Amino acid sequence: MLLNILIDGLFAYSAQVPHPATPQQFEGRRSSYVQGTLNVAAGERATLRRNADGTYDLVRVDRIEVRDVLPPAEGSRDHPNGAEAGTLRFGLHMRQDVGSLLKVENGQDQGLQYAGFIVRYVGGHAREPDATSVCTVPPGMVNFEHWPEPVIQVVIGSLARSDDAVPSCPSHVEP
Repeated sequence: MLLNILIDGLFAYSAQVPHPATPQQFEGRRSSYVQGTLNVAAGERATLRRNADGTYDLVRVDRIEVRDVLPPAEGSRDHPNGAEAGTLRFGLHMRQDVGSLLKVENGQDQGLQYAGFIVRYVGGHAREPDATSVCTVPPGMVNFEHWPEPVIQVVIGSLARSDDAVPSCPSHVEP
């Protein structure tokens, strides 16, 4: 009897998988999406598509140049959001004269809030991920995050809806 209850409990527990059981990644790319956590490598842009149940799937990883994450030039009329409807795009790149830039493009019909961690490259070695402050991204908008030092990876999690009509930026997080 007890064994049957334990087996039934095991099946009920294992049936509730909110994220894909295996990592979502693309051959030849370092960015990946694993159990609700997106890892974006420098020089790449990862695209997530929101599913009807509120989960996300990694649908594409592209190699990018630093110009792909730079904010538009002053006075430019170009719209910097290239995300397709229903998707989010996270692009990370770095250059000595501008530092490291993360471009977050929201193609969803709802705002986005998320948690961010950065992996810095200091003294020839990658450091442990440090929490970083990030801004919410209203629907159809773009946000640019910046760090003055080399960031080789951004870890993004806790993707959730935001009702902000304009970006909301929490206080700066010190490493």
